[in-house]
Amino acid sequence: MEQLQSQLELGQYQAVIAALESAADTPVTWRLLGLAYLRSGEAQLAELPLLQAHLQGDSEASVEYGNYLRFAGRFEEACRHFASVHPDLHGELSLRCLRWWGVTELQHGDIEAGIKRLERAWYGYIAFGDAELTARVTSSLAQTYLRTGNHSRAKHLFQEALRQLPEQPLPQPRLTALHGLLELQIQQGDYLGAEATLELVGRALRYTDAVREHTLALIARCELQRLTGKFERYTEHLEEVALRAGALEDYELSVWATAKLAERYSALERFGEGLRTLAEFGTPQEQWPAELWAAFGMLLRRRHQPKEAEDALHRAAQQLRQQGRAPELIRVLMHAGAAALSDQRSELAVTHFREALFEMLRLKLHTAFQPDFDELQELVHYALLEPETAPLLEPVLDNLAHLIGSPRLPEDSLMSLQISTLGRVSVFKDHTEVPLSLKGSALLLAYLHLHPGKTRAEIQLALYPDKDPKTGSGYIRSAIAELREQLGREVVVFTGLKNAPVYRLGRLVHCELDVSAFRQAADRGEAARMLALYRGEFMPSIQDSAWVQEIREELWLTFTLELRVQLTRFEASGDWRRVILLANQYLKFDPYDQGVLQLRVNAAQVVGTPHELARYTVQLKRIYN
Repeated sequence: MEQLQSQLELGQYQAVIAALESAADTPVTWRLLGLAYLRSGEAQLAELPLLQAHLQGDSEASVEYGNYLRFAGRFEEACRHFASVHPDLHGELSLRCLRWWGVTELQHGDIEAGIKRLERAWYGYIAFGDAELTARVTSSLAQTYLRTGNHSRAKHLFQEALRQLPEQPLPQPRLTALHGLLELQIQQGDYLGAEATLELVGRALRYTDAVREHTLALIARCELQRLTGKFERYTEHLEEVALRAGALEDYELSVWATAKLAERYSALERFGEGLRTLAEFGTPQEQWPAELWAAFGMLLRRRHQPKEAEDALHRAAQQLRQQGRAPELIRVLMHAGAAALSDQRSELAVTHFREALFEMLRLKLHTAFQPDFDELQELVHYALLEPETAPLLEPVLDNLAHLIGSPRLPEDSLMSLQISTLGRVSVFKDHTEVPLSLKGSALLLAYLHLHPGKTRAEIQLALYPDKDPKTGSGYIRSAIAELREQLGREVVVFTGLKNAPVYRLGRLVHCELDVSAFRQAADRGEAARMLALYRGEFMPSIQDSAWVQEIREELWLTFTLELRVQLTRFEASGDWRRVILLANQYLKFDPYDQGVLQLRVNAAQVVGTPHELARYTVQLKRIYN
């Protein structure tokens, strides 16, 4: 029996299972077999032996059976069980019971009770004098602070725990602490630190073949891929996590994998697969955890069902508030704000986004939400013009990189292209930026999107009328060749006469061009969306194309005219604070516009602070010097 106990402590679970699978006949052997199943990833087989040992009076099995219930997501049942067995436990088992009871309460959303119980266990272990056991509870407590957004406390406790947790012979407790530290670093945007921690995880994983630990490492890799925009294998990795979570019957892993995979499918506009993934979780919708409601809401918003999306996201937000999970709440509120804005409920959009921004600033968390800022640019630029949100949003944006769009792929397309031409030039194919060496390649792509069915001579005449026909035609041929080589032969196709073929983008190529989106926003008078899209002049690196110059002038005239209309509207209604906010945005593009500078000073004289009025007055006077 001592040998089996030693093998269990050394992580040799298969040896224990092989010895006891057909031979367990006492409370101790049932307990050892159940723990070997639980820790090896065969959780579905752990319930019966642990229950038998518990019912036959094994005190340690009583604690571990409750831990199994927690692992399986049966939180209410686990709490009742811990409450019933704890009064009869003593010594380390009493402390272990408190630890898992507290963790269960936290997972079930009872934050205050969970923290108090975990702290009781922590103090008890410190008094007990076992450094390694204390470190394990320290890690659990750190995870609690991470969930509630207290990052400085969480980081300190993770580091303290790691000093006492060895890589071998049993690496799981150290891996748990490392995974917690990884999650913290990823939330804070410390990607270099996260990569270093992943290396430590890899070293510890050499000493275990436990599927759950390897899956947690893959989850961390997925989050790094999502936040750094490296999507090449992201979907594949999420699907692998989902398969492993299902095989392990691990509730927490299943929730994470289901939510992230459904969210990913919806970002790709594969809505059917996203809905199927959520449905296959197996729990009635009314019993869904916050993560699934959040993923469902994001899917509905991307499927252009804003009212239903806001309802689902509101349910997720309610649960997350009750559970004190601020980082997750921020994302949900951002997407709820975007859904409300799409549904023409601007006041509700401002309310949601203001709460998200306040929490972001309180927790000093910005980078973790970069992909959401990228996707929700209309909400961001709308908020920049709202007096309630602009003061909160500006310091957040100061900490974020230049915003780019999020390409989407319709289900009936073979290729998704997103072409950015305003202020910067980039081409994304299926979420990955594709470098193009010829300046005219992206230009040709944009032209064919706007003017399909043109011959090479017509294209040359439109883009390069000042070049001789042979040179211009050769340049277009080179651009077509590069596009086919870099993006695939199907991207540019030709039809018609052999001597005068006409060119267009391939039938199954889905193309999003920022110029088209800008024109649509202008037609609708959506100043905030125009601001989100207009980052500078059209094709800034092209200087020898008459067509480019025409587009530049058209867009600039449209942009300034619409902003001036909005400024006049705000001035007429006496909304001076919005006058200042919109003027600030306008002057980023035309800092020497005397009329707008003067209007901003007029507005500041009514509602501005003395500092604002002085600064704006100085900037106005500069144009006369």
